[in-house]
Amino acid sequence: MKRWKIRHKALAGILAVTAVCYGISWKFQGVVDWYKCNVFPLGTNTLARFMSLFPFSVGEILICLGIGMIAAAVVIGILCCFCKCRMRKFAKHYFEFLLWILVWVLVTENFNCYMLYHAATLEESHFSGITETEETLVFVYNDMVEHANALSLLMERDEKGEVIYRGDLYEACKSAMQSLGEEYPYLKGYYPNPKKILASDFMSQQHLLGIYFPFTLEANYNTTMYIMNRAATICHELSHLKGVILEDEANFFGFLACTSSDDPFLAYSGYLSVLGYVSREVRKNVDLETRKSMAVPNELVEKDAVFLTEDEWERVERHAALETETVNQATNAFLEGNLKANGVKDGTASYSRVVRLLLKWYEKG
Repeated sequence: MKRWKIRHKALAGILAVTAVCYGISWKFQGVVDWYKCNVFPLGTNTLARFMSLFPFSVGEILICLGIGMIAAAVVIGILCCFCKCRMRKFAKHYFEFLLWILVWVLVTENFNCYMLYHAATLEESHFSGITETEETLVFVYNDMVEHANALSLLMERDEKGEVIYRGDLYEACKSAMQSLGEEYPYLKGYYPNPKKILASDFMSQQHLLGIYFPFTLEANYNTTMYIMNRAATICHELSHLKGVILEDEANFFGFLACTSSDDPFLAYSGYLSVLGYVSREVRKNVDLETRKSMAVPNELVEKDAVFLTEDEWERVERHAALETETVNQATNAFLEGNLKANGVKDGTASYSRVVRLLLKWYEKG
């Protein structure tokens, strides 16, 4: 009984500290900035290094186990209604174990994700006072299309016309991210290899390119998506391991890392990753006459600027256990709620804020 009370006091203490730190993150931006640069990297250098020993996504496996354990808890709870004390004693320890797992998830989500939403934004720290204009938007769009058109011609392709990459993508992406550390110091240091998601078909139904697991500090990516998404997505997810939690900023660093690389494949992936966002802003803000004189993506760029190829979509839909529309709607609702709960008022629409960062970056020169 004494040990039981000690464990519960420890659990209550951990939750109290976590709650206090979360509350502080909303009120004191300077504290979060200091935490991001001085404390958060300890996790990347310890937990992320340990997880890198496993060639698979540990977080994905743990999520599957967690679902199984919750299902088992329901069964155990029902059995306890009919069984005697031995089952109830086992259930008591089982539910306590589940409670500690839940606490681990809450703590790691807080310190490795939620608090970091309240750090200074890139606009505040690097682009303060720079305003974007329609002229800049037109220039950026033309520049990106011209680069993408030129790079599309340099890609090796198979008989279907799909891009082939023969280099070491992980090393290329990690090197590209480390190079950004000269201008953005918190991006320096160790990067683990990204992890492939086994359930990438299901991830495709969610329209997710990559995912960051705060509880294991792993950067994961969808292997079903078209190859031209991979480099920018990997760099995007790796940026989360350096405390870059806002999606528009991770999109920006994914673009910047790739387009700063000497590898044409990475550069092409970088331009394609944001071209859709910029195109939408052009359609919304630039008059038709001006758009008629702007650069036009070539057929190869149009072909490569896809999430999944038609063949892959057909295969995914054919083997899907659930309808893609249902899965996608559930994912969007979760993401929307999670972002807004952490102070991102425009929810998933914040992803497109990368355009504003791009315009300010071009203006800054």
